[in-house]
Amino acid sequence: MAKRSDAWGIEVGANAVKAVRLVRNGAEVKLADYVILPFKKVLTTPDINVEDEIKAKLEELKAQKELRKSRVVISVPGHMAFARFAKLPPVEPKQIPNIVRFEAAQQIPFKIDLVEWDYHVFMRPDSPDVEVGIFAITKERINQHLKVFKDLRINVDGVNLSPMAVYNAVCYDQELKPDTPGQIFLDIGTTATDMIFVEGGRIWLRTLPIGGNQFTDALVRSFKLSFSKAEKLKAEAATSKYSRQIFQAMRPIFADLVQEMQRSMGFYQTINRDAKLEKLVGLGSTFRLPGLQKFLKQQLQMEVTRPDSFKRITSEDKQASQFSEDVLNLHTAYGLALQGIDMETVDANLVPAQLIKQRLWRAKQPWFAGAAAVVAVSVGASAANLWKVQASYASNAAKSNPTIEGAIKLANVSIQTWKGIEGGVDPRAKVENLRRIMDYRDVWPKVMHDLELAVRSLDPQEALMDPSRYAEAAGIPREQRRKIVIDSVTSQYVFTGQTYSGGAGPGAPSALTPDQIWGERKAADAADKDKAAAAGPPTPESLASKVRPPSFLITIKGTTPFAEAPRFLSQTLIRWLTDNGDRPGRPYKFVVPKDVIVDISQIGGLVLTPAGGAAAGTPAAGPRPNRPGQRPGGAPVKEETKVESSGLYPSRPLKGEPTTKDWRYEIHWYVQLVRPEDARVAEDDTHNAPSGATGDTAASQPASTPEGQP
Repeated sequence: MAKRSDAWGIEVGANAVKAVRLVRNGAEVKLADYVILPFKKVLTTPDINVEDEIKAKLEELKAQKELRKSRVVISVPGHMAFARFAKLPPVEPKQIPNIVRFEAAQQIPFKIDLVEWDYHVFMRPDSPDVEVGIFAITKERINQHLKVFKDLRINVDGVNLSPMAVYNAVCYDQELKPDTPGQIFLDIGTTATDMIFVEGGRIWLRTLPIGGNQFTDALVRSFKLSFSKAEKLKAEAATSKYSRQIFQAMRPIFADLVQEMQRSMGFYQTINRDAKLEKLVGLGSTFRLPGLQKFLKQQLQMEVTRPDSFKRITSEDKQASQFSEDVLNLHTAYGLALQGIDMETVDANLVPAQLIKQRLWRAKQPWFAGAAAVVAVSVGASAANLWKVQASYASNAAKSNPTIEGAIKLANVSIQTWKGIEGGVDPRAKVENLRRIMDYRDVWPKVMHDLELAVRSLDPQEALMDPSRYAEAAGIPREQRRKIVIDSVTSQYVFTGQTYSGGAGPGAPSALTPDQIWGERKAADAADKDKAAAAGPPTPESLASKVRPPSFLITIKGTTPFAEAPRFLSQTLIRWLTDNGDRPGRPYKFVVPKDVIVDISQIGGLVLTPAGGAAAGTPAAGPRPNRPGQRPGGAPVKEETKVESSGLYPSRPLKGEPTTKDWRYEIHWYVQLVRPEDARVAEDDTHNAPSGATGDTAASQPASTPEGQP
C-alpha cells in the first residue's frame, strides 16, 4: 500500500477533472501539486460518450502526474449516494456498531447486501448525545464509477461523498470548532447543489436539484444561443458589459434556488430548534455569477461570502496567482487528499470490501517469496529437533487425552444448546408488533393543529383578537371583519378499496397489499424527483382510477361576516390547505378536491354554488322563502329552551348586531394517511424534538372566535 503521508484527491466533475496532491510531514500539510483538466464539452451535453471522455482525461492526468507512489481518494456526487443522520440511544461504545447496522437497514432504501456503506459517529465530550452519519451507495453505481480507474490501472484507496469531502476541507482549513457559529456551505455543481449545514460539531446535508446547467439553459432560452455559447457567456458574465442583462435572464433560476434553500433551512430549523445559522459560504464556479452573492444576501438575510484562498496550505510562487483563481473549485479535491493522509474529520470510505481484500492480498505477495526462504532455513533447523519432539509425544499424549476428550464433550453440549437457541422463536417480530400499536397516534392532534394554522392565515384585524377592544372592533364594519366562526369539525373514514371518484371500482380486490394501497416503494432518479416535484401534490382527478390509501373526509361548518366570503375562504383557508398538503413531520397528506366548498350561503338567503355563482333555481339576490319551522336558508329550526339569564352574566357586547348578511359555509377535504413506516418516522421525530417544540410556529391568539365575539 502507498504511504499515508502522500495522497492525491481526485474529483471527476461534469466540467473538469480536478486533482490536488498533499504531502504530510508530522502535523504540517503542504500542497505539493494540483491540476484542473477541463473537458471539451460539459458531460451533460446530449449524445456525448461520458465514459470515453472521463477515461481520456484520466489518461492525461496519469501521463502528467505520478499517481502510483501516492494514495488516491476519489469522490462520488452527493445525488448519486445516500447520506442519513440519526441520533442513537445511550449505549456502551462497543454496542454502537450493532445499533448502527440496524439503523442503516432502516434508513437505506435498498437491501443492505445491495449497497456499500460506512458510517461516522459524532460525539462531543460535553454532551451525552451520540449522532451517527450513515453513507451508502449501491454496488452497481460504485462499481460503474470505479470501472474507468480499474481499466487505467489507477489504484483507488478511498471513496467519499463530495459534500463530505467539502466538509473535511472546511473543517481543516478554517479550523472549525464545536463552538464555531453555525454556517452553511453552498457548493453549486453542474447538475445539483449541496447544502452543508455545520454547527456545534454536527453536520447535516441536503442536495438540491438545481445546478449550473439550469443557469446555462436560462441563457439559451433568453438569448437564443447554443448550449456551448451560453456556457461561455456564463463563464464571462462577471466581466461582461452585459452582466445586468445576464443577471435578469438568470433571475428566475436564482429565485428557484433561494426557494429550495429556504425550504431546506426551514426543515433544518424544525429538527434543530436551537440552531443559529449566521453565515453562508458559496463554493463552485457558478458562485462567480454577477449579482448572485448580493441576491442571496438580500433574500436570506444573512452574511454571504466566498473564499478567495486556503488558509493552511499554499501553492508554489509560479502557481500562486492561478491557484487563487481556482480555489472556489478545489474544495472537494482538497478534502479528498486530506482523507488520503489521515487528516480528515469524517473518515467514511465506500470502496467495496472485496476490492480492498484483493489489493491487500496482492500487496502481500512479494513477501511470500522471502517468507518461503525463511521457512526453508527454519525447516532444516527444525528437523534436528524433530526426533526430540517425537520422543516426548507419546508420553505427553497419554497425559493430554482425558483433557481433550472432556473439552470435546463440553463443545458438543454447547453446540446442541446453540442449535436450540437458533431454532427458537425470534422475539423481534413480537417487538415490532408491539411497536405498531402506536402507529398513527399523532394524526388527530396534528390535523387539529394544521387546521388552527390554516385559520391563522385569515390575517384578522388586531382589534378582533383582543377581548378588551370591543369598541374598536365594533367600529370595523361587520362585512369587513376578517374572521370565521367554526361551528363543527367532523370526519368520515374512507374505506380502503374506494377511489376518489367515489366507491370501489369494478373488480376492486377485497384484500390489498401495502404496495397496492400506497404504491410500490422504489428509489427514483433525479429526473423522476424533478418530475414529481413539478407535478405538485396528487389531485382527485389523477387518482380517480387508483386505489385510495386510507383517508378521512374532514368537514368543517361555520359562519363568517366577511362580505366576499367565497373569495375570502378560497384565498386564505383553502389556499393554505392546498399549499401545505404535504409537510414534513406529518403522518398524512392533505388532498383538496376541486369541490372543496360544499355549500356557501348568506344567512339572509342567497345561496352560491361552490364555484361562486348562484345555485340553479335560486334568485340572484334577496332572501329565499322559508318554510315554517326553518331558519333563513332552509336549515331546520331545533326546538330551544329559553332560560332567563338577565343578571346572571354579562351579555355579549356585539350580540345585537344584525347577522342576516353573514355567510354560512361548509368545506371538506381529505386527510390521506402515509405508509406506517413513514408515519413512525414523522411521529418519532416529533416526540424526539426538544421539550416544547411542536413542529410549527403558532401565534398566541386564535384567528377563529366563538359565536357572538367580535
